[in-house]
Amino acid sequence: MELSGDTTERERLKAMMNRYLQALEAHDLASLQLGARLHYTENTRELPLGAGLARTIRGRKPGGHYFVDDEGGQVEYWGVIDEMGAAAIYGVRLRVEGRLITEIETLVVRGGGSYFNPAVINEPVPTFHAEIPREERTVRGELIEIANLYFDAIEQSDGARLPVTDQCRRLVNGVTDSRMDPSGLQAAEAHRALGVAEQMSARHYAYIEALRARRFPIVDEVHGLVLSHVLFDHPGDLKRAGGAIPYRSPNSTLAFEVFKVRNRVLQEVWAIGTALPYGIDAGWPV
Repeated sequence: MELSGDTTERERLKAMMNRYLQALEAHDLASLQLGARLHYTENTRELPLGAGLARTIRGRKPGGHYFVDDEGGQVEYWGVIDEMGAAAIYGVRLRVEGRLITEIETLVVRGGGSYFNPAVINEPVPTFHAEIPREERTVRGELIEIANLYFDAIEQSDGARLPVTDQCRRLVNGVTDSRMDPSGLQAAEAHRALGVAEQMSARHYAYIEALRARRFPIVDEVHGLVLSHVLFDHPGDLKRAGGAIPYRSPNSTLAFEVFKVRNRVLQEVWAIGTALPYGIDAGWPV
């Protein structure tokens, strides 16, 4: 199989991530080579290194997923951790400059509910990480454009302009949220049997006021992946199709979302995210 891109740099960035994860589990972040102006956030809040999750983590489950932008010197990992005896979905982005880690951005999804299935997060999905044949790849700028079209379609309740396959699968915190078998769904969940574009055009996401602070830290043309960090604003009084109000109090959901694109068409969407105070700042410049 033809290998494209700088595989040496890709593996180096993954190794840097593994070194960070091992230090985090061992409660030994002081052993890392860090930039003098390290910027660290956890669920958007700037913290001193060693605070927050670094104190409560008790282990990491085997598996997980790596996303690498060797051109931009960034790497992100999604997996499952043990936090004081409870499973949590964990995402972390590193910026690496030379041998130094200069940025650490962390998302921790705690709790339960119907959109929380940590075990799925760690399952291997080789097709999602497979290389795209050179003639079917999408260039960097177009990958970002397609991700933005996805967010625009939610804001505008109009999926008509989104280039997406009818069978596109969306996973939210490990839970399938599109093209589900309708026989297993309750009436309030019927929209989950629809395709991604259908859901948007039918106003099933009209309760989302805005998708703001959009950033695209990982763009990987070789594997057809673009990863976004974004805030979903839910004011708490907007209705979805059918009149239901999913959120009855305001919140902003911090989401890490990764899109698989082939031939400029969206194939699959994965997202992890958690609700935070309404209007919260992303903690990073856009």
